[in-house]
Amino acid sequence: MSSAEQSGYRTSFDEDHGVEPVLHAIDYEDVALTHEGARLVQIGAQAVMRQFMPGMDFENLTQAQAVALFVDRLFWEEHSGGLIMCTDVADKSVCLPIPSKHWTVRRDQLGTLQ
Repeated sequence: MSSAEQSGYRTSFDEDHGVEPVLHAIDYEDVALTHEGARLVQIGAQAVMRQFMPGMDFENLTQAQAVALFVDRLFWEEHSGGLIMCTDVADKSVCLPIPSKHWTVRRDQLGTLQ
């Protein structure tokens, strides 16, 4: 996250949780979103497109396309268990917070964590 987004996120996080966030980078291939998590990303991606890509058809953006827009940088927040998904648009980093109940670490076919 850029310093401006980090500062805003930290202030918001501090107010909500009373502690400074501890972020850990995580690979997008290790993340599984719930249906609601993917819907939240789609709503966020549509808002980003509306603001930064006004010529694009954001109304018909699929959930898969929306998620693909936000796989540049992902972070797991240690205290809340939430996921932060980021993309770079118009010389800015835009990050979406995904609550812990709407994502998990992907499991392999044997059911073990990767």
